[in-house]
Amino acid sequence: MDVALGLSKALGTQFGEIWKLVGTLLMKYASSSEAVERSTSVGVIADCIKHMEEGCTPYTSQLMKVLLRRLSDEDQETRSNAAYAIGMLCIKSHAVQEVTRNYGAILSKLEPFLQVQSHRMLDNACGCISRMIMAHPDSVPLGDVLPALAGLLPLKEDYEENEPIYKMLVQLYKNSNQTAFGMTQQFVPIIAAVLSPPEEQLTPETREELIELVQFLFKTESGVLQGYDNLISLAN
Repeated sequence: MDVALGLSKALGTQFGEIWKLVGTLLMKYASSSEAVERSTSVGVIADCIKHMEEGCTPYTSQLMKVLLRRLSDEDQETRSNAAYAIGMLCIKSHAVQEVTRNYGAILSKLEPFLQVQSHRMLDNACGCISRMIMAHPDSVPLGDVLPALAGLLPLKEDYEENEPIYKMLVQLYKNSNQTAFGMTQQFVPIIAAVLSPPEEQLTPETREELIELVQFLFKTESGVLQGYDNLISLAN
């Protein structure tokens, strides 16, 4: 599995050709009777998708089938890795129809994640949903999903998933999404929290994008920033 991961990092989109050889083996381990083999293989699959990007497109149906099954795995770590993997598949694959037709099933399988007292599972579910929205916002019932997502933020543990979450939020505002605009008062305290210490909550790029959003909100509806001195100082 380490070899497959190393090759995917080295080859990027070209790894799609190698997937024909290693994918079958990884899929086999993803259905293993051993939880550690399932969780490890699903984690490797996720990173392979991440690195080969659109190179995963020809294998979308195959990957979707396996990962959907693992979203209901009895093992928490496997379920968590599957959420990360399927979010990556949604945003990297160019097989739009195959991806979006499974959105309802994915969201349904992610719902139980929200009832589990595991920060990592919650964080990966939030990241998955955010990637789904970034990829195909019109295929997500934002009026239902965004309030649920906001109720889980800010993340407590897996700060890596902050990147898709806040890039998604910035994207919605840039696209003048009315659901997002209607929830600005809910988002402001969340934004204030992630723009506060610890610094590692955000990458420099995501931080800069959020600051630009804060500056935009200050210009358009400055009243929503009242009481959040750190945001007001960033906006000026």
